[in-house]
This record gives sequence, structure tokens and C-alpha cells, in this order.
Amino acid sequence: MVDTQAGRFNEDYWEFFSKWIAPALVPNAKALDMGTGPGGWLTMMKARYPEVGVCGVELVPVMLETARLTGAEIGAEVVAADLSSDEWSASIDGTFEVGHCSMVLHELPNPFSLLKNAAKLIRPGGRLFIFDWCRHSFADYLARKEEEPPLDEDTFQHFSEHARFSPDDVTLLAERAGFREIARQHRDVAHVMLAYQRKGG
Repeated sequence: MVDTQAGRFNEDYWEFFSKWIAPALVPNAKALDMGTGPGGWLTMMKARYPEVGVCGVELVPVMLETARLTGAEIGAEVVAADLSSDEWSASIDGTFEVGHCSMVLHELPNPFSLLKNAAKLIRPGGRLFIFDWCRHSFADYLARKEEEPPLDEDTFQHFSEHARFSPDDVTLLAERAGFREIARQHRDVAHVMLAYQRKGG
């Protein structure tokens, strides 16, 4: 995950963030990173927006340990919570102007749990940024590999995860959770950036 961060959070990413997400960063704003992994996004966010308070949520023990070390260095809170649980938001204090979720939704048994809890934490008018895999063909999936993988159970399992949702599927879930889509941009055939605004603001 650390090795892919530079490519994932590239200039296209931050341009999209600046245009569609950053307008919600009012004075004393806070941002929540759901599925923060080792905390790399927290560090980049603080470097670009040092006045913004950041909080990360993670469950995987090795990632959580690293994220907490990162958080201690930059003054970020890191909370242990299962983003698939029904009420994980109860373990988070306060509300947020921005929510962020990168390469997480496709991994969750119930991604709607993440979105409905995010809606409890993001204030009306706040923004949610989702960056994830999106539905694409098996031919496109294979073409992205440096070496074509064997056509075995593991390959098909990964493809089913990475091609699980279309952007419209994610927006349907987000709207039912309490958000409205304000922008989308395909990074390539297999990845999409989606910006949402919390309804009511």
C-alpha cells in the first residue's frame, strides 16, 4: 500500500480534491480518512492543509500500529473501528467537514455501512471523496497486468472484487446514505474519483 501511494495520490488526484473537496475546508475544519491503512493520506493532507485536523480509521492490526505512529508524529487521531459494522461511527468523536475513502469500498462485505455511518459524521454541506476501483472488463483487467496472471481461482476472486461496482452503483448507495454526487472523473478504465456533498447544506 505504501508503495502505491505516490501513484494513487498524484497531481490529478489533488487537482480533483482542490476543486471539489477543498471548498468545504472552512476554518477549524476536520477531515476523516476511512480505511487509512498506514496513515499516508493523513501525512499528505497535513502537508497540504496544515490547519486542518485529521483523523484516520483503521482495523487491520499492522496498518493500525503504523498509522498510530504516523498520527503521533503529525498530531492526528487514529481510531480502531470496523467500517463494515453497523455503528462504527459511535466510536468517533465530533463531526467532520470532509470524509475520504480510498480503495476501501470494494473490499467491504457491506459498503453501505461505511456510507451511512459517514453521513452521521460529515456535517450537512460537507464533502465526501471516494476513490476506488470501478467495473471494467476482464480483458481490461488482464491488460493492466505487467505479466498475465494464471486463470485460476485467485485471479477471478481479485477481478470480482476490483470490478464489483460501477460509479453509478456507488452513487446510488451514497444517495441513499444522505449524499448527492457533485463530480466524477475516471483516472483510467478501472479507477474513478467521486465527489459528494452531504445533503442538507
